Amino acid sequence: MNAIQTASITIFLLTIIIVATESIPRMYASLLGVGAMVLVGAVGAEEVLHFIDIEILAVIAGMMLLVRGAERSGIFNFFAKKITRASKSLTSFAIILMFLTLILSMLLNNIGAMLIVATITIPLARSLKIKPETFLIFQAIIVNIGGMMLLMSSIPNIIVAVEGGISFSSFLFNIAPIGIILFVVTLLIFLRVFGPEVEKGITQEMRSLEFSEWVDLSVMELDKRGEVRRMAVAALIMIFTIIGFAVYDQIGLTPAFVAMVGGYLMLMFSGEGPMKALRGIDWSTVIFLAGLFVLVNCLDKNGLIDMLSDRMLNLVVNLPLNLPTAVMWISAVPSGLIDNIPLTATLAPVMNRWIQEGASAKVWWGLILGANLGGCLTPIGSPSSIIAIGVAEREGHPIPLGRFFVICFGVTIVNLLVSTIYLYFL
Repeated sequence: MNAIQTASITIFLLTIIIVATESIPRMYASLLGVGAMVLVGAVGAEEVLHFIDIEILAVIAGMMLLVRGAERSGIFNFFAKKITRASKSLTSFAIILMFLTLILSMLLNNIGAMLIVATITIPLARSLKIKPETFLIFQAIIVNIGGMMLLMSSIPNIIVAVEGGISFSSFLFNIAPIGIILFVVTLLIFLRVFGPEVEKGITQEMRSLEFSEWVDLSVMELDKRGEVRRMAVAALIMIFTIIGFAVYDQIGLTPAFVAMVGGYLMLMFSGEGPMKALRGIDWSTVIFLAGLFVLVNCLDKNGLIDMLSDRMLNLVVNLPLNLPTAVMWISAVPSGLIDNIPLTATLAPVMNRWIQEGASAKVWWGLILGANLGGCLTPIGSPSSIIAIGVAEREGHPIPLGRFFVICFGVTIVNLLVSTIYLYFL
């Protein structure tokens, strides 16, 4: 490596360490990393803005506005109450909430799904007088599982589908089954972790009551005036936004356009003034991701991602595994440290070349599993994890990154092992 490459990888790794150890707020860490990249000449100051993926940030901002307006309409409280009243026990309550997380992550992008379930989970946890941290950690994992199950569920899926010419039905038949299996595995681990944790907080008084009597629904009460109309409008906007994400490429739109229009319409019908509504956007998370995009693209510009890709592919050839499984493991590891979007974009053309030279087309499934599941190896490996941490902090329930890492890493290794068996039989 030359001096610029050495400096670039050093700055990137130091930034990751600072974020992981929470030495300073992650937004400041990413901006300091960008400044250091400019100072060492890894990127020109005039290039910085070009390195920010505005498309993804627009999706994030639009979905935050969508969720903010929907929250104001009362639709999340409505669903929260329905979930609580449908639950006969804390276990059934947890299962319903996690299943809702899976469905939303299949139909929406990962960012929007995580924003919605976090917004539902926190008031529910407050009403039950339990901490929401464990819920949010496992929801971040499940969001990534659901996000790989359908073609439009995540950006890496879209990249692979376009590069490989893969149809919606191929995703449904090849990836959805392992997604369901991994959801069940993750749910069982969640219940194993969650059960003892909740037992400690249950008082003798609570044990003498029915589950429905534990709940303090007053924390979810809203002004009844116009509530039904607002919820109906919010539901329609969310449905049309989901449809927009499913068909945007067929009608000449982009995910950012769909998210921003959905967010704008929800904002307009929320009844809030523009300035107050814009405060609902978690700007620290948006700016942190913008800085992270610059850092990753600096690595790309200076040839480090290509170098990493070449070494990964050389390693794949020497691994005693079938090719799709080797691709999964080799793509999963860096996906826990860098965004899976540039990683997938870098590896997809290489996979295409392999297939043209006679390799099995099943390498696409290895890349999909590795890129999506690997994002949960660390708390900063996927946008859903970053969103979960940001929402928890904003609502006064900060999640210790050490605990987040231990749970995410352990569950993801189990899921990757299960996926290895699935790919072997596939």
